Amino acid sequence: MSLADTIVARATPPGQGALAVLRVSGPEAIAVVDGLFHGRRAVRDLGGFEGAHGFLRHGNHTLDEVVVWVYRAPASYTGEDLVEISCHGGRLPAATVEEALVRSGCRRAQPGEFTLRAFLGGRLDLTQAEAVADLVAARGRRAQERALAQLEGGLARRVRATAGTVREVLARLTVFLDFDEDVPEAPDQAALAGRLESVEKELAALLAGAATHALAREGIRVALAGRPNAGKSSLLNALAGTDRAIVHETPGTTRDTVEIEVEWAGVPVRLIDTAGLRGDAAAVEREGIARSRREVEEADRILWVVDGTDPDPPEREELPDPTRTWVVLNKTDLGAPLSGWVNDYSPLDTFHLSAKTLEGIDLLILGAERELLARLDGSGEDRPLAVNRRHAERIDEARIAVFRAREALQAERPVEMAAADLTRALAALGEITGDSAAPDLLERIFAEFCIGK
Repeated sequence: MSLADTIVARATPPGQGALAVLRVSGPEAIAVVDGLFHGRRAVRDLGGFEGAHGFLRHGNHTLDEVVVWVYRAPASYTGEDLVEISCHGGRLPAATVEEALVRSGCRRAQPGEFTLRAFLGGRLDLTQAEAVADLVAARGRRAQERALAQLEGGLARRVRATAGTVREVLARLTVFLDFDEDVPEAPDQAALAGRLESVEKELAALLAGAATHALAREGIRVALAGRPNAGKSSLLNALAGTDRAIVHETPGTTRDTVEIEVEWAGVPVRLIDTAGLRGDAAAVEREGIARSRREVEEADRILWVVDGTDPDPPEREELPDPTRTWVVLNKTDLGAPLSGWVNDYSPLDTFHLSAKTLEGIDLLILGAERELLARLDGSGEDRPLAVNRRHAERIDEARIAVFRAREALQAERPVEMAAADLTRALAALGEITGDSAAPDLLERIFAEFCIGK
């Protein structure tokens, strides 16, 4: 891709809708749109942040009725001249307009090319560019909050402040190494080691945010499991607020897994209704049971649903891993649950409820949200930061390099050893913000973006 090209892409997904938005960015963006636009004002006469209503025409053919907005460089998303075109939604209008723009000299944008231009033009650093993709992909409120904090530059500021301390220590060592005749006195290695110790603590704190970011972004999988007719499908419907799963008194009604997604504590939660587990099932039901067992094994948490009125409680060996299991005693509307057998089973909460009347459902959700909040906020972060896997790898690389440099200084080894490790740490931190990112890294990151962003 070339920055000399003027690019075009749809910023809204295809399909039925009231409006579709296309973006045109590059040196000829205003001229290309101006050549197609017919309205009371010419596009070339519009100032920054000004719009106009009119029609787009290609030759003698009217394409659509539109509104165009002009953003003049450098005050645009990409830092270039940029025009946004709002046309009618639906399958054809945006496709027709996009085709006319391509015929008029635009190139179709590659995935993430608008944000790449914003990064290369200095409008965003690399963490902010990644935050754009995270914001678009956010499935829950917590992931959205973290992406917005990163988009505001929170992570980059902390990484650059940490890199600044490393750079200061390295400068003290470099001055001594390069100008030892003019600076005969060796640096105070113990004092410099103390400064690096604070850097290690900051990097460890940033690294702790990686696990909570994965939780906020990806959420958890919760399998509803138990014997047939325990009320798993009824509970799924109650938690979903809709009749998503078939409910019937006949054992084996659920033959395959049914999934829905809800949001608890701002985190996406994938609820999976599984087939009732029993040994005397028919062939088709046995396949469903096999799938259910796999879901139970892979789930982050298990809602083990039990008919609370059943005088024959499950054998202990029937029950899944207690460290991942919330026991749900269902059907409290039919009488007091027989719950003595669960007293010493699971360290997690036990819930008494009726999936039929919804009594106790709110307590189950509150209990689950309480655990999720503890996992999200347990790191003690002042503000949520989106530390993704790439960031975590580079932070850990920098942390190990700083640790080795500190050890070298404390042991009063040759300062060249510490300087080499600190140089490696700075390179790793620079890859996080993009200050020292190689082209192949940028290509990998922006290839994951959607087209039009």
